[in-house]
Amino acid sequence: MDLLVVVPHPDDEVFGAGGTLIQYAEWGLETGLITLTRGEAGRTLGLCAPEELGEVRAQELRRAAEVLRLGHLELYDFPNGRPNGAGAGEARGLGFASPEGVADHPEIVDLLLWRFEVLRPRAVITFAPNGSNRHPDHVATHRFVREAVRRSGQRIRLFYYAPLSPSPEYQEGWLPPTHVRHLPLEVLLRKLKAMAQHRTQALSVLNFMDRFPHRLAVESFHLEGHEGPVERELLWYAGP
Repeated sequence: MDLLVVVPHPDDEVFGAGGTLIQYAEWGLETGLITLTRGEAGRTLGLCAPEELGEVRAQELRRAAEVLRLGHLELYDFPNGRPNGAGAGEARGLGFASPEGVADHPEIVDLLLWRFEVLRPRAVITFAPNGSNRHPDHVATHRFVREAVRRSGQRIRLFYYAPLSPSPEYQEGWLPPTHVRHLPLEVLLRKLKAMAQHRTQALSVLNFMDRFPHRLAVESFHLEGHEGPVERELLWYAGP
């Protein structure tokens, strides 16, 4: 596989990498997505009962995956946590982890290690150390993926979501972009269509569009270990 995105929730795939996934699939590269939870702790907006949300969001993700032209999709049902530790029980989710980030969920690292061995991704995209917005599940997923890549022994190019300029409250843990991609209009329109598939999370989608409109048409990433000038493409392949 050429490019694999690993995120905790349905809709995490589209905001920061949706256009890149679309464009790389158009160029004939093999793209894939691993989503660790069904997002059952999110909003329903009255579109379903709370106990139905996990399945509804799974359906939304499958529709978005079609728009993104993903060649491979895996959706798991690890517990979804709420931001800032709100709620109790299973709401603590992936982010209920030790400071080292992996000790409380070794099964997730083991799962990712196995999937990397099977899928053999050339590049992986996930969240940066700050999780973009410090959501505990985002931060934990960064740690799980980084550890699985380390253990794999494979030559995997590990990319993190890296907005050009972070909000002041998310400055800690932000990494500067090493790769910046400007999306063509036709790709941007399809990215917006993929975002629209996550209907139960429409308020999150609108909030993202309101606060970070510049991130709709520009997707930027930080490549771990990168040295040199900012580049355009994530792989050896530079487009048609």
